Amino acid sequence: MNRRPFLRQSLDLRLTQRLALTPSLLQKIELLQLNKLELQEMLNQELIENPILEEVLEPEYPREMQLASGDDPFAAAQAEPKADGPDSFDEIDFKYFFDEYLDTGYRSREAEDPERPGFETFLSQPPSLEEHLNWQLGLMELSPEVARIAGEIIGNLNDDGYLSLGLEELCPLAGCDASKAEEALQVVQEMDPVGVGARDLRECLLLQLASLDMRDSLAWKIVGGHLGLLEGRKFKEIATVTGSSFEDVLRAVEDIKRLIPKPGQKFNNQKTTYVQPEVTIAKVDDEFVIQLNDEGMPQLRLNMGYKDLLKNKELSGESKDFLREKFRSAVDLLRSVSQRKQTIVKVCTCIVNRQREFLENGPSCLRPMLIKDVAGELGMHSSTISRVVTGKYVDTPQGVMELRKFFTMGVESPGGPDGDSMSIVQVKLKLKTLIEEENKKKPLSDNELGKLLRRDNIFITRRTVAKYREQMQIPGSRERKEWDIPSGKKP
Repeated sequence: MNRRPFLRQSLDLRLTQRLALTPSLLQKIELLQLNKLELQEMLNQELIENPILEEVLEPEYPREMQLASGDDPFAAAQAEPKADGPDSFDEIDFKYFFDEYLDTGYRSREAEDPERPGFETFLSQPPSLEEHLNWQLGLMELSPEVARIAGEIIGNLNDDGYLSLGLEELCPLAGCDASKAEEALQVVQEMDPVGVGARDLRECLLLQLASLDMRDSLAWKIVGGHLGLLEGRKFKEIATVTGSSFEDVLRAVEDIKRLIPKPGQKFNNQKTTYVQPEVTIAKVDDEFVIQLNDEGMPQLRLNMGYKDLLKNKELSGESKDFLREKFRSAVDLLRSVSQRKQTIVKVCTCIVNRQREFLENGPSCLRPMLIKDVAGELGMHSSTISRVVTGKYVDTPQGVMELRKFFTMGVESPGGPDGDSMSIVQVKLKLKTLIEEENKKKPLSDNELGKLLRRDNIFITRRTVAKYREQMQIPGSRERKEWDIPSGKKP
């Protein structure tokens, strides 16, 4: 006799963490990935649209202000109005916000450093999508086969960042089976910009939603199963087939609108552009000092004229709601800008601590450093560090360079100092030196160069020597050979 399973009801208490996709969080992410010129343009636009914000045009002198320990000036700003009692804006420390919040740090022109280089003269050729992805690939710890296949995939991405051929076509080209191709494709799809390596629009958008921890959201369901209805703007039909309310569908559509359908396009502008370093690292009394470069950046604060207006009881409800929303938006923006500065300074401080020898002596002393190492040290996610260092420049004693150039893989050097590894930059410099000092009538082959490097405890294969040589745009031994023929012709 078969027994039926015994069913019973029970209560479970579970503690889980989920990422809430709030406008404030989206703003922090957006600000972090903007470079200085883009941030300047964005702040100028906010200054036009939000009357609560004003730009400081005259020098201001710091005022004495003490904020009691534990006070949170943001708490009242974020709180909702009480049902029976004074409005939440009555509890805001207006003196803190209007007089002291985010001190502009204004400095007159006389106080500026006359030795600082003119940033308007710096030119930069932005990296292509392929260069940006190959840089990330070089920082990953992968098996040689997967790294090689991932390189093939990167080479077959179109300008929009999509894989231009199917995996069944890629396998013969890369000399691999389908499982290895899938593994390598997953590696590429985890790179920045999010959504790169997708095979169609649906996969591109799903990759971006997954990165935002939105796999269980209505937006995920719409993109995954009803993209055709979305493209036709058939929102009522989407609500019917998903069993959702029309309002929920509209909110999900707004989330989808924030995604980027062509993630590779931001790297397709190949014209030469001006750059302005975000940070200056200078040596002062044997110590390296980090200074944010705010020159040209609009210095924003809350408009003093709204201090009394916000507390005016005769103000209409509609006007009050408008000002309340603008006030919260202004506070969120100022706080996000402040946190962006703090994050950049933290990352730069970590770089200075790890790359002091480079800052003092130049590229030959650049040490191996991975994004995940800095992320672990600062308690941040690797994607946050990637956003901080991409597209942002720093003025150092060794010249102006992009922050991401400090990050490079290492090559094991067992016989080196303390058995430490050498950065790829150091290896390339040694390789370049060997080639410059070779006998030009009998140049060294890649195999011979590899043997000479092993003599210096740098153990890399002949193929790696060839790869580094090609990356430095140095021709092979045949092309480097100088011919000593009176007639001027090769035999």
